[in-house]
Amino acid sequence: MEPTAIVFPAIAMFFITFGMVARMAVLRVGAVRRGEISIRYYRLYDEGAEQGRLRQISRHVQNHFEVPPLFYFGLLFSFVTGSVGALSVAFAWLFVAARCVHSWIHLGSNDVSRRFFTFALSLVFLAGLWATLLVSLLRSSG
Repeated sequence: MEPTAIVFPAIAMFFITFGMVARMAVLRVGAVRRGEISIRYYRLYDEGAEQGRLRQISRHVQNHFEVPPLFYFGLLFSFVTGSVGALSVAFAWLFVAARCVHSWIHLGSNDVSRRFFTFALSLVFLAGLWATLLVSLLRSSG
């Protein structure tokens, strides 16, 4: 397997995150312009409160900076250690797919049970990525 194959899921995840940040910015600017929230709120995030839809996307964007960094590190370590294989690439793409579904649920119906299941599934795929890295490293050092 070509080692750079592991980079494409990272690029996809970047664009998903970037899209969410852009969407949040558009919603925030619109809300400020419509007078639904004061721009002062964004100084320290303690003067007032974001309305439901704004809070939902803000929390969703924040979530993209919690677990996904573990994904990026797993990809990076797989690449630099020469541990990229079909299974690690598959786990990476499955993680991205699960995160897409998670975004769709969170910003759509926001069904907490389905959202949690999808989040947990993304963690399984992330653990699979890290497990393939560990196995590859153990095989190469033994």
